[in-house]
Amino acid sequence: MKTQVLFQALLSVCLLIVTTCYGQTGYKLEDLKVEKTGYDLQGTLRVSQSYDKQTKMLALKMKNEYKHDIFLFQSSTSPHLFVSEYADQRKFPTNSTPISIIGVDITVSKKKIIKPDSTHVIPYNCKGMIARGFDQVSFEGYVLYHLVDEKEEVIANGCVDLEEQRFDL
Repeated sequence: MKTQVLFQALLSVCLLIVTTCYGQTGYKLEDLKVEKTGYDLQGTLRVSQSYDKQTKMLALKMKNEYKHDIFLFQSSTSPHLFVSEYADQRKFPTNSTPISIIGVDITVSKKKIIKPDSTHVIPYNCKGMIARGFDQVSFEGYVLYHLVDEKEEVIANGCVDLEEQRFDL
């Protein structure tokens, strides 16, 4: 009886881990550089990628698991997030397009605030890539962010390096 209960508990934990991790892209969270002390900095910025073959949409999702707002800033002179297109499943991208981390036209807004327990999604329509003969796509680059307090003063700086995950178009 005890063995059966233990086995069921282990099975439940394994299933929870598998369902939580399934479909999530790997990323590497760099250490936070603390600017102001005295704040609870537990949490993370969870980043995942997905591709929907029916709608032909690539999506980058960023979930704020901190207790503070996250401030994303888009530099118009040095982009750090790209959508890479691959033809004939080559090792290196045929084309890389810089995209806005904000998810809107960069001339309208250069910042985005993600509230705690909220998710920011950057969709990218891949229909044009398919028409031009590309067969794989991926996000590449990194996400720079700032943890901010109520006055939008920086508490800490962070960076998430995206690991390459290619999706077949």
